[in-house]
Amino acid sequence: MKVRFFRDSKLLVLVSLVAMAKVTVSCKDDDKGVPRPEYGKVAFLNGSFASDSLNFLVDSKKVNTSLIAYGDSIHYLDVSVGDRAFEIKAQNDTSLVKKIFKIERDKNYTLLVSNSKDGKTVELVQVTDDLGLPSADKAKVRFVHLSPDLGKLDFANGDSTVIADVDYLSASAFKELEAQKTNFHILDKETKDTLLSVNDVDLSKGKIYTIWLSGLKNDADEGQKLKVHTFVNK
Repeated sequence: MKVRFFRDSKLLVLVSLVAMAKVTVSCKDDDKGVPRPEYGKVAFLNGSFASDSLNFLVDSKKVNTSLIAYGDSIHYLDVSVGDRAFEIKAQNDTSLVKKIFKIERDKNYTLLVSNSKDGKTVELVQVTDDLGLPSADKAKVRFVHLSPDLGKLDFANGDSTVIADVDYLSASAFKELEAQKTNFHILDKETKDTLLSVNDVDLSKGKIYTIWLSGLKNDADEGQKLKVHTFVNK
């Protein structure tokens, strides 16, 4: 009986080893046969002052759960890599603009929406976001210009211009600033006039921010006047 038990035990061990080998090979085959999905991330800022609330579609699929009002945003969504079709529709399902943008793996982007000065054309542009962490005790800030009746703008922190020459429908590079409560001023590049100020902005250590301007300088309609918005990228 002892001998038989010894032989049975050896056989059980052998069978177990073979089974484990099969499972290991099977897992490796599965890993090779089923590639992992590849994504980039896309955020969305609605500076379309002349439009009603909008819907945002990727490859004809609506990605927002509720209408996106003027001044609202969508934080980063996973979007499959490759050439993707991005579309903005009015709440009555009318297509306002549709563009193809390339998405690369593990990269971050923001789509900027604005209007032409007369409000008849909707603009859609893509910018790339550098979301690398700032240095110790710092925050990162950039400025986005979405006001169609203004030329180049400067962005000042206190009395110092920290970002210069920002064109309409563009975003500056991110700038490292001290993590503290501070004031920002948006200046006309040519006249040096202060167009708007944003006071008591609390920059937190390690955070990344986009401060963006939309609307029109010369407009009596309260809903279309210049406005400053803050988006926390990370």
